[in-house]
Amino acid sequence: MSTTIVADELHTVPSNSSLPTYSSATGIELADISPSTSSDSSPAPPAYDQTTTVTPQDTEAVPSSDGGPEPSSPGDFFTPTVHLQIETTGKQWLSLPLGTRPDPIAIYHVEAGSWSAESVPAYVSLRFSRNDGSCHLLRGDDASQTPVCTTLYRFGPGKPPIFRPSQALAPFHVPTPPASSGSSSTEVSLQEEENGHREVDVSAADLQIVSKSLTSRTQILKTPVGTFQWRYATRKERATVPGADQLLVCELVQTVALAGGKKTEENETRIAQFVRGKETRTRGTGRTTAGNGGRLMLDVMRWVDSKDGRREAVEVLVVASCVCMLKKEVDRRRMQQMVILAAGASGGA
Repeated sequence: MSTTIVADELHTVPSNSSLPTYSSATGIELADISPSTSSDSSPAPPAYDQTTTVTPQDTEAVPSSDGGPEPSSPGDFFTPTVHLQIETTGKQWLSLPLGTRPDPIAIYHVEAGSWSAESVPAYVSLRFSRNDGSCHLLRGDDASQTPVCTTLYRFGPGKPPIFRPSQALAPFHVPTPPASSGSSSTEVSLQEEENGHREVDVSAADLQIVSKSLTSRTQILKTPVGTFQWRYATRKERATVPGADQLLVCELVQTVALAGGKKTEENETRIAQFVRGKETRTRGTGRTTAGNGGRLMLDVMRWVDSKDGRREAVEVLVVASCVCMLKKEVDRRRMQQMVILAAGASGGA
């Protein structure tokens, strides 16, 4: 066996090489640093205000009629998660003060900013007759045509419209008492309303939408899932929504206790808005049309994780109450037309 020895190669250093030269240095003793010396020598930090508020540029506090800030604005917390297109022609100014035809009101899902009239509607509102504003709200894909909510209108002052949600919606489920031979059912069928026009019995599950005051168009709806209010937006609020000639706002009203617990205040959070403009209103209608269709936007994220079906219930109530607001616009238009005709008749006499 041969042995191989590997030796490191030695590098010789020239004898004439010299070490590098260094300059002489003088020792310097550092002075002790004390807290007082440090604070005196370092510059003072800049002065700041105690509170600094950063406001987004697209958000503006809009004063309300009572001098306080407007409850909500589209740029604050409103992020729509559901978009619906409500298609109805409403009532024109140049028309007789008669009831509109009981045409079905189709409500379509809007996806990626577009919708098709040939698609299956998400909801359909069916009126009982021309002389009756009561209607059923159905799901467009439900072959059984079971109403998810029924809106009932009663004749006479002091009788606001009634919403009768389906018992299939969990938040509105009320145990049915045992039927007796002498009691009559409170269920309202389509045939009864068309033929009998009987007085509607108000049950415990019925929800009434009432005016905030005699001179206000704001409507209040108290439900098991919260209190909602529909109101007409101010001019400044409309300016924050692109393409909105008319803007209806639906807010969730919550009562909160102030510091100390002795006083309370109401907080309004926008959960829906109904926009009508050149690109969103029903074709063939204009800015002066009453009760015409438009784009309904909902923000139901606060209920998306609920286990009792609140998200579905809120969507149904918002859609039904929005259709009710359009019905009220038509009623006001008919009243205005009657006043004009009466004034013309008295002037001609």
